[in-house]
Amino acid sequence: MFRSIQGKLVVVYLLLIVVAMELASLYLMRELERSYIGKVQDDLHQSAQLLAGQLTNFFAGDRLDPEAVDQYMERWPGEVLVLDANGVVIGATARLSNREELLGLKFSHDDVSPAFFGNTNRRIGKEGSQRMAYEAVPITVADNVVGVIYLKDSLEEAYARLQDLRDILLVATLVAMASTVVLGVALARTITGPIRELTRTAALIAGGNFDQKIPVRSGDEIGQLAEMFNRMSRQLKETMSEIQDEKSQAEAILTHMADGLMALNRARRIIRLNPAAQRMFQIQELQALGRRPGELAEGSGLEEALEEAWDRNSALTRQIRLKDRVLQAYITPLTGEGRHSGGTVVVFHDITELERLESMRREFVANVSHELKTPLTTVKSYVETLLDGAADDPEVRDRFLRVVDGETERMARLVRDLLRLTQMDEGTLRWNVRPQDVGELVAETVGRLRVQADRKRLTVLCEVDPETPPALCDYDKIQQVVINLLANAIEFTPNGGQIRVSVAPEGADAVRVTIADTGIGIPAQDLPRIFERFYRVDKARSRSMGGTGLGLAIAKQIVELSGGAIAIASEVDRGTTVTFTLPAARTAEVRPS
Repeated sequence: MFRSIQGKLVVVYLLLIVVAMELASLYLMRELERSYIGKVQDDLHQSAQLLAGQLTNFFAGDRLDPEAVDQYMERWPGEVLVLDANGVVIGATARLSNREELLGLKFSHDDVSPAFFGNTNRRIGKEGSQRMAYEAVPITVADNVVGVIYLKDSLEEAYARLQDLRDILLVATLVAMASTVVLGVALARTITGPIRELTRTAALIAGGNFDQKIPVRSGDEIGQLAEMFNRMSRQLKETMSEIQDEKSQAEAILTHMADGLMALNRARRIIRLNPAAQRMFQIQELQALGRRPGELAEGSGLEEALEEAWDRNSALTRQIRLKDRVLQAYITPLTGEGRHSGGTVVVFHDITELERLESMRREFVANVSHELKTPLTTVKSYVETLLDGAADDPEVRDRFLRVVDGETERMARLVRDLLRLTQMDEGTLRWNVRPQDVGELVAETVGRLRVQADRKRLTVLCEVDPETPPALCDYDKIQQVVINLLANAIEFTPNGGQIRVSVAPEGADAVRVTIADTGIGIPAQDLPRIFERFYRVDKARSRSMGGTGLGLAIAKQIVELSGGAIAIASEVDRGTTVTFTLPAARTAEVRPS
């Protein structure tokens, strides 16, 4: 009961009523008692005064007439004794049961002693179980006390009235208490009802139901509280909606961002790993939660970078290397109330491709430098020899000039190939795309290179399927592809070998060209890089044959820009097969020039 506001209010009201009623009853009973007793005493005093005045009529000589007084007093109401100046009872009322015994006796009592000296004396006392009022009044004649009147009257009637009043007050108190309980409960409910409703609504809001509203039934403080609570609920709903929207946006960004994100708590444990980071570290988020970052990438340098960032308490950038990729880590400690109290955010940017491209760039520059340096060195040495006097010998001069011409042509070919690759990379190379007879193109190209094949006694077979549809391509550029592939096959096929060139449909939408030789083949470890620029399987032999290392790279780029694909299969000492496809003219879209 005392745990609820309603119970406390009812008890407080009840205590207030009880205390108020008790105080009022105490004051009222005291005043009524004083009033009732006073009235009895006043009645006694008035009777005594009246009687004293009447008895003076029976004063004769120097004393009261006993017979006259007794006859007069016998008819007087109440309980009254009349004493003469000597204290002898000379009169008594008939109500006194011992009247006859008292007459003529000397009455000595403390109550009457003051009266013989001219003073009125009154007292409250008891006779047996009865409460009585006593009063002694002097009878004076010419300022001389000639007798005393001694009266008494019962107070039981007055006290009975007081008891009745006490009973009435008790009943009134009980009724007031009962009414207080009922009214207190009703009043408390007007206060606690909205509070309980407020509590219930607050619990629902705490559970995430922000659509709750408290009805405002009054304009008092409770009503104002309900109105303010409703306003707070609306604002909270709007705020939570904004937070949810921002959370959804942040979640969408984290989910779909290309960079990996790792969030750490104060204990430096993983609390979030977005999908990109999961792919980078090849682990699911649930498996990573609660673990230290170093456990996901042992030996990568991530843990050391984090320690450095925490020690410096500032952001830093470090490269970390995983098994199959290189990541740029941007580490940012989040400061809160205390140092590192806000955790840490790490963003990973995958720079594997950039590293690969940078490595290729460095290798490309080195290869170009080397490819140009070698013929330049040769040209320079031969020119210096000629200048030193070798030009005077016609045979030596002619031989040296042929070498210089060959090396110059080699450099020119390299520059042309590089220029063509650059144009294709930048999209500035002009294309003349139209339906072409690939079988005719291949046959023409084989004819152009037949002399070279005959020098090595190579058998070149050209097979064209008559059902082959025209291909949508640039004639000159596809011919260059065939020339590069066929030239490689001739160069790397030993004397007496065989080269088979075939053209056939590839399904209904493409044309397939295959060049297969019985040459020296390509090792399996070199096949993945065979189309890279300047990549050579046997670098020394390739350069001696005058190759630039760009033929296959150019062929691959031309084929792919034409909408086709190229593939190579090879086995050492058994030969190499290169296959590329082109889109058929009847289904493909013409590429803009």
